[in-house]
Amino acid sequence: MIGQHLPRAAAIALALAALPLAPAQAQPTPNPVQAQARVRSPETTADGRVTFRLMAPAAAKVTLNGDWIGATDLPMTRGADGVWSTTIGPLKPELYGYWFMVDGVRALDPNNAETERDGNRFLSLVMVSGPDSDPWTFKDVPHGTVQQVWYPSPTLKQGQRRMYVYLPPGYEANPGTRYPVLYLLHGGGGDEDAWTTMGRATIIMDNLIAAGKATPMIVVMPNGNATQTVSQGFGFGPTPSLQQVNAPAPNPAPRPTGAAPAAPAPRPPQPYAGSYPESLVKDVIPFVERTYRVQADPAHRAVAGLSMGGGHTVAATNNNPDTFDYIGVFSAGFNRNDPAALAQLAKLGGGNVKLYWTGVGDTDFAKDGTKGLHQALEAAKVPTAYKEIPGNHYWFLWRNFLADFAPRIFR
Repeated sequence: MIGQHLPRAAAIALALAALPLAPAQAQPTPNPVQAQARVRSPETTADGRVTFRLMAPAAAKVTLNGDWIGATDLPMTRGADGVWSTTIGPLKPELYGYWFMVDGVRALDPNNAETERDGNRFLSLVMVSGPDSDPWTFKDVPHGTVQQVWYPSPTLKQGQRRMYVYLPPGYEANPGTRYPVLYLLHGGGGDEDAWTTMGRATIIMDNLIAAGKATPMIVVMPNGNATQTVSQGFGFGPTPSLQQVNAPAPNPAPRPTGAAPAAPAPRPPQPYAGSYPESLVKDVIPFVERTYRVQADPAHRAVAGLSMGGGHTVAATNNNPDTFDYIGVFSAGFNRNDPAALAQLAKLGGGNVKLYWTGVGDTDFAKDGTKGLHQALEAAKVPTAYKEIPGNHYWFLWRNFLADFAPRIFR
């Protein structure tokens, strides 16, 4: 037999050679998407110009949209390599959200991992650095810790609700130190995630504390949607959430010169009993004061909120005039024709409140209401401040307001 007079290895090789050949395996067809080189997007220059790019060789139309004024369906041009691009600006230093419309379909920038969630809307992010955006620019400074915690809310009849808690740098390393607390409230369409991702609150606080401009403090960022136990997404809670939230369209174009501001949609009367502002005082504050090392007295409590959260701030402080020494209302109004509300506001005067800070944009639909609140505070002899800067009802204002308000409190 073949192989009897051959070494074992040679016999095996000869036997294998006699077997029928297996058909060759077909090579996989290259995926044209995987084969594409990654494009650089966004690309910023020192003068504030930004180039956006998207590889979409099969698309018929691509436009750029953003949350800065005028950024609606900006045309993009397709190159021979299938990359669509456009350069805009210069933009003023700021943190901007943007997205693409690809043949009518909204899309994030696949080459940019930086995103934010505004209600149930996602945006890609680009930072244009400069003096104006310096307070919320990430820096090599000591950083605080952000905890996502659950707490009970008997007032809202919910066993568990979630909030974010910022602990300043050094909190863990200094167990004998107690800290003041700022309760920071989001606006309509937001949730407990809003001030961290869109407001950059933790970065603002890190930078202010590192520069010695703000007292080290705890910042509590709760969920102001009374029926919602937790922000949508993140794999928590029921799906969908108990209450889906839709944020207003970002930064609409300013009204024509001389035109009256667009009035916000009317809201039904908000009774205090059983409401979110009552829950803030009866549920959130007690939980924070038994869980964290805080200075539990009015002189070391502050509350501030934007838009809807500003309304919550007014309600909580009017109904609890001895709870907070520092109050901030960003882009929120006040009903000066309500005698009961005016009587409540008057109780904040006479030294009961150390500072009631107000701020609004010059084209903000909440401008008249915010100015009315400021004037009512002056009439009630409440120590107050008013700030008005260019801008509409959006985060471009509120990041600035937090950076101004935080250094003024707990001094």
